[in-house]
Amino acid sequence: MSTAAEGRARLTWAELPDGVTRLVSERLGESVVRAVSHDGGYSPGLASTLVLGSGERVFVKAVVPAEHPRSGELYRKEAAVAPVLAGEVGAVLPAPAFRWSAEAQVSTAAGSQDWVVLAFDAADGPGPQLPWQPAELAEALDLVADVGRIAAPDHPQIPPVTEMVFDGWHLLTADAGLQQRLARLDEVLGPWLLARIETLAALADTWPQVSAGTALVHHDLRADNMVRAGGRLLAVDWPYASVGAPWLDLLGMMPSVALEGGGDPEEVFTAHPVGAAADPEAVTAVVAAFTGYFLERSLRPPPPGIPHLRAFQRDQGLVCARWLRTRLGN
Repeated sequence: MSTAAEGRARLTWAELPDGVTRLVSERLGESVVRAVSHDGGYSPGLASTLVLGSGERVFVKAVVPAEHPRSGELYRKEAAVAPVLAGEVGAVLPAPAFRWSAEAQVSTAAGSQDWVVLAFDAADGPGPQLPWQPAELAEALDLVADVGRIAAPDHPQIPPVTEMVFDGWHLLTADAGLQQRLARLDEVLGPWLLARIETLAALADTWPQVSAGTALVHHDLRADNMVRAGGRLLAVDWPYASVGAPWLDLLGMMPSVALEGGGDPEEVFTAHPVGAAADPEAVTAVVAAFTGYFLERSLRPPPPGIPHLRAFQRDQGLVCARWLRTRLGN
């Protein structure tokens, strides 16, 4: 999701309470002499590359779960997942090395706050430049394929992707008001979706059966979750790490690729060896599940600190809806 983060106020290093900066400096073993904030992505938390007194660079992210519950949940999940990935597949994982995580209660003028902090090796630079250029798109798709070739660790922190719930169509079928808003999202696609809502819900319900597998799945791969280090692209932000079919990350990346000038999802997906090897009916079912998820979520109020998220979900949902209509041929 690499659209501009309009209206999102990401924390900077200078805005952190003294207790948090002190915690980070102590864990790093050095003082921080400079910080560079990274404004991309969809979290309101700190995301900064810190330059230490020795010149070493470290990437640190931090958030207050009480203020941003969803981000706090994801940071805590990543804090549990990251050491598992580092210990079991770290040698082949295309990701910056995990260093440490910490959760601490910090006193401020406004009272006591719980903070979640994670640290990783810093990247050399940002991920792909947008709109997509053919060479960088090919490189990003190779990264997706590399992730799909990794056998997922057999560990409780890396659950089957099928445990994720895609209930968007059922929530829409149960709410006439949401259906009216769905119909107004697009003058062509809205009515088409509404006329087939129960059929699409039934199709999407098959997604757990058709997406099972043994491959590692990032489940949130997009340009803004890629960085460049050591001359190659790497994937960051792994809280959704799971076990599933090797083509799921490729499929999940297609809506953002289309929005960012990378081409038609059907053409890009089926031209890739990973997509070409996927069962066509399974692909259609997962596209249906993603369509319902994105469109229903886009109709919700924006989460605190991330006002741009709903518009991006709407745009991804409409891309998925066009792709779904193409695959269904009606």
